[in-house]
Amino acid sequence: MQTHVLDKIDDPSLRTYVVWVPILPEDAGPPDDALALVGDARATHFWDGQRLLPGPFARMLGLPDGWPAWDVYLAYPGGARWEDEPPAPAFWHHQLGDEPQAPKLDGAAFAGGVRELLAP
Repeated sequence: MQTHVLDKIDDPSLRTYVVWVPILPEDAGPPDDALALVGDARATHFWDGQRLLPGPFARMLGLPDGWPAWDVYLAYPGGARWEDEPPAPAFWHHQLGDEPQAPKLDGAAFAGGVRELLAP
């Protein structure tokens, strides 16, 4: 996302929220070098150590039972609001295998969708 979206889209209204979730038993927080992967000032990082977000996002995205929503990339238009559950994104990409009915992560295509969301 840093290379294809943040480095190439110079729109100050663009915001990126990166949520780090422990998936492997040894995950105790994102290593410092991982935070640098998305180092843009428009990016905010969160650590979800209790794994509160993968379930609600998996339900909203319609993932198969038991699949956590991780390695997913969601794009929202300006003004999207989270009420009781996360809102559905305008579009999303993933790195979850072949099951989800969404495109596999393609940075250039994702950036194109983000540009469309930002267009007046």
